Amino acid sequence: MTNWKLRVPVLAIGLALAMPALAQATSPTGPLSPAGQAMRGHGGGGMGKMRGMFDALSPEGRKIMAEAMASAAGDRRAQQVEVRAARDRMMAVLEADRLDTAALKRAMDEEQLAANGKRDRMQAAMIGGFTKLTVADRKAFVAYARAMKNRMEARMEKWQQRRGMGGMDDTPPPM
Repeated sequence: MTNWKLRVPVLAIGLALAMPALAQATSPTGPLSPAGQAMRGHGGGGMGKMRGMFDALSPEGRKIMAEAMASAAGDRRAQQVEVRAARDRMMAVLEADRLDTAALKRAMDEEQLAANGKRDRMQAAMIGGFTKLTVADRKAFVAYARAMKNRMEARMEKWQQRRGMGGMDDTPPPM
């Protein structure tokens, strides 16, 4: 069982890594861009709820961040294929009669490298976008991010209290 206080930072990191995808789902004029519509239709899950990450920004700020995220997109399908292939290699090693830990480690390293490359491109795009924002837009983004963090912490606290009282399972609350 994991400590809930450790889950909040992990969720926050996950949110930070997802921000580029969230930004692509928001166009400067409000409705979903074609990329955002595609995400919503193909396993985007909760993206619709979280796509407002840049809504607090001015229209110019939203446009800057959307362009920055689009510039980092690269060939998403190729990136996904690379990550999935590494995961498939991990599964093949694990299902073998004899566990080859060296091969498993190599496959895990390949998966991490592919995932990190995607994250690094997204992070660089965000830095590039943030450098072009006005001070007011940066402050609006920070205010929104802090409010989201506080909501997440409150949700985790409420879940932890309910879990302690009713003996619920160890499943965290939905995002």
